[in-house]
Amino acid sequence: MLRMEKNSGQDQEPALGSDRAAVRRKWPALLLQDRFAFAAALVLLAVAVSAVVGPYLIGDLATRQNLRDPGRPPFSLDHGWAFVLGSDSLGRPVAARLIAAAGTTLSVAVPAVLCSLVVGSVWGMWAGYHGGWRENVSLRTADVILSFPSLLLAVVVLYVFSPSAAGIVVVLAVARIPVYLRTARAESAELRSRLFMDAARTFGTSSWATIRRHVAPTVLPTLLTVAALDFCFVMLTESSLSFLGIGIQPPDVSWGLMVAQGRQELQSAWWIAVFPGLAIVVTTVSATVLAAWARLSTDPGQRWRHGLRRGGRRPSRPRPVTGGTGAGRGMATEPAAIPAGAEGRPALVVPARDNEPDSVAPGTEPDSVARGTEPASDAPETEPARVLPGLPTEPTQVLPGLPTEPTQVLPGLPTEPSPGLPGIPTEPTPGLPGIPTEPTPGLPGIPTEPTRVTPGSPTGPTQVAAGAEPSPTPPGSGSEPTSAVARTPADPTAAAERSGPAPVPAPAPTRPDTLAVDGLSVDIRTPAGPVPVVRGVSFAVRSGETLALLGESGCGKSMTAHAVAGLLDPAAEVVGGQARLDGEDLLGLGPQARRRLAGPGLSIVFQDALSALNPVHTVGAQLAEPFRIHERMSRRAARAKAVELMERVGIPEARSRAGAYPHQFSGGMRQRLLIAMAVALRPKVLLADEPTTALDVTVQAQIMDLLGELRSEQRMALVLITHDLGLVAEHADRVAVMYAGTVVETGPVAEVFGKPHHPYTQGLLESVPAEQHKGSRLSSIPGSPPDPRSVPTGCAFRTRCPIAREVCATHRPPLTGTAADRAAACHFGKELADA
Repeated sequence: MLRMEKNSGQDQEPALGSDRAAVRRKWPALLLQDRFAFAAALVLLAVAVSAVVGPYLIGDLATRQNLRDPGRPPFSLDHGWAFVLGSDSLGRPVAARLIAAAGTTLSVAVPAVLCSLVVGSVWGMWAGYHGGWRENVSLRTADVILSFPSLLLAVVVLYVFSPSAAGIVVVLAVARIPVYLRTARAESAELRSRLFMDAARTFGTSSWATIRRHVAPTVLPTLLTVAALDFCFVMLTESSLSFLGIGIQPPDVSWGLMVAQGRQELQSAWWIAVFPGLAIVVTTVSATVLAAWARLSTDPGQRWRHGLRRGGRRPSRPRPVTGGTGAGRGMATEPAAIPAGAEGRPALVVPARDNEPDSVAPGTEPDSVARGTEPASDAPETEPARVLPGLPTEPTQVLPGLPTEPTQVLPGLPTEPSPGLPGIPTEPTPGLPGIPTEPTPGLPGIPTEPTRVTPGSPTGPTQVAAGAEPSPTPPGSGSEPTSAVARTPADPTAAAERSGPAPVPAPAPTRPDTLAVDGLSVDIRTPAGPVPVVRGVSFAVRSGETLALLGESGCGKSMTAHAVAGLLDPAAEVVGGQARLDGEDLLGLGPQARRRLAGPGLSIVFQDALSALNPVHTVGAQLAEPFRIHERMSRRAARAKAVELMERVGIPEARSRAGAYPHQFSGGMRQRLLIAMAVALRPKVLLADEPTTALDVTVQAQIMDLLGELRSEQRMALVLITHDLGLVAEHADRVAVMYAGTVVETGPVAEVFGKPHHPYTQGLLESVPAEQHKGSRLSSIPGSPPDPRSVPTGCAFRTRCPIAREVCATHRPPLTGTAADRAAACHFGKELADA
């Protein structure tokens, strides 16, 4: 197997785990790295100190006149330091007046910016988070204020009323509120549809708490940049007003007033107007530069991308590393997922043997690699360090001149030769003595058949059950062998031939349903009228049971789950039905009652882990949030619980990595973190909305195994939403097949896949590639799923059904029982059952 070259000391990335507190402590060091930002900070600090301390140092020098010696030129210390920049036409020292004017200018600009920032940002986040009429009213109010130019509005108001510093602050603050309102509203509206906002709502977080914890930290970097630019605008506006004579009035002094007084003497005494003008320019430019630096420093993704790291060094140029998919190439250019020499051991570790060859990156202990862990990068998922039971033995690529090492095979795995490069002899990998290589027999009376692969599934190596033997591959096909029990089986025997530990059997039908959905209907409001997307969906799931919602994309699976969890978009609404959790109707609960029930009662795992995790919070803080909301834990205690959760789901070095951000984890690790958040409060029902999307086959198996283990430990009901027939056959107890927003068939997985009672289910199974289809045209379901706006009358599947008759066009078939624990929405379901 290809090995990564060990980086030199200067190429080593710092270990992960720099939480926000550590970053704050490093801010002075980070500021020193950017010379322009550091210089800008010094300028602003000098201006602030001058504004605060200046009046005590200069006394009345700024207003003391000396008419016997006016217009003294600059750069002379004959009359003291106060006259180093010369004097004006009244003999007043320019340097002393600059210091006094700094306080006046800042006393106008800073309060105006702070008032508009606080009011506008809070208003905008509130409007953007809630949407609807709140958003419309807020935007129309902002449009009315923005219809008047800020400078013109200030001129009119100050001309009508007496000019004063307080009046300028009020006018400019009101005029600039819409800028922050629109910015915060736009950012919040974009965040409103993000999955991590839905995840926060599933924990029972209140609206203001969600805005404070999730919206504000994300919007803050943008608002700080806008505030810095607005500070410059307010300074220039105040200077313009003073220049026009309706701003700061003598004997007070400001930089704008100094420019206005010196403009008439530019020919004879240029320094009177130039030095205040330079002060305005330098201050505004410094504020802009520091705002750009603050934008990078407050955004975790930007901070790491631009090299503002914990170690204070930019990443060195990566050296090229070769290797195939999963060979660990991304680990040479991304922050290390597991610190070298770490001694902590994750959960679910496979013990290493003394004579086992090292198959991990140098500098990392072999037993510190957990089953299913991946490097902290967005590169392709790396393969496990050792071959585990139930996983295929992949070929080992051998490069010329490199010694080959045998790959250790654990009991129950078939052995295959490892192909090498041309001209290099290879030998088969030795197995352990006494290990049978015969395939596992199927169920009595049911013939075993080759694996069927769902369309779109990977063609690479798939999961092999212990003791199974790969099916033959046609010569010259160029594809990897497919296992007898693959990741995507449509064979009913696949449910009985799962690899790994045996699943928990389905509970007896007499046990009460934990979650019962009855006649759920959801409409989406459009300008053309409501569009039904979910129509009378009914299903039930019991504790310790896995129910799969199976169907094509767009059939309403995720919409059903979001309706049950109370996460529908504002445009969607539940128009009928019930969703009872332990007898309590979720759809009839108010916001506070649902928040109390969220987390301990029902939780959800989203399909896109990167979007479901807040990018500006550390994973430890996000895992601790449910405990702080529902169990009122302290920050320290909640963080300790978060570390325990990370260890339970197999995150290595959990204590140090709790301070890392989501973008520092790989896809598989992020999915584990999302599962940990969902099961933190031991929910009664867990909705898993396609939890293995965008993960490779090996990581999919690990994620599903983890969900199965947690389901068994916590005895929770699991609703698995997927379009992968293989996941359903291997990990579900019962299945509900959905088509066009309704359930068309339900029953135990083995029975439904073995003998479907609905033509749509039968068409899905027949369209899956299988060994016996070689040389023949692949079967498919004709046509396309109907548009929700124009679903056919009667049976929605009749336009694609091979057995459709006249009754199918006039009467919609109800979901009725066709056999014991079986039901189908077909007029001829019983005929199919008896066939």
